[in-house]
Amino acid sequence: MTMDDRTAPARTAFLALDFATYIVENFSHDADVAANAANALASARGAGLPVFHVVHEAMLGQLHPLLGPVGDEPVLGKSTMGAFASTDLDARLRAAGVERVVIAGVATSGTVLSTARWAYDTGYQVAVCADACADPDPRVHAALVEESAFPESWIGLWRIARVLDSTEVADLGE
Repeated sequence: MTMDDRTAPARTAFLALDFATYIVENFSHDADVAANAANALASARGAGLPVFHVVHEAMLGQLHPLLGPVGDEPVLGKSTMGAFASTDLDARLRAAGVERVVIAGVATSGTVLSTARWAYDTGYQVAVCADACADPDPRVHAALVEESAFPESWIGLWRIARVLDSTEVADLGE
């Protein structure tokens, strides 16, 4: 088998969405979401994935202590629900040759859903790190990340994304 016979793995980036302390503490059904997201973030960094932090522009200085940027990781301020419409995230990802995004964030029904659908609709492969996402309502979170919750519905992120656990992020490295 030659190199031409193999499919090159997709260049992957990790997106940490709305991990401001206030949001994590007030809009999460899961007390472990910050720790799970921190583990996923550490795995992404360890795998050499570029990391992008996106938070509402009014909360730029309020990133959760477990989930702050390291080195030159960008922190983008947004004014919309999703991470793309009011930032230059798409241009940054495309400039870096990214084809797949791994999403972690709060809230699942807000920024995670909006960002995942936008990414999918514009041609990115999408993965959602389910245990590194949370929602104010655990039933809504389940409906979005667990196919068994509403298997006939089109609302589920599993329709457009690979839903994975934070322990699987390291396997997505380059």
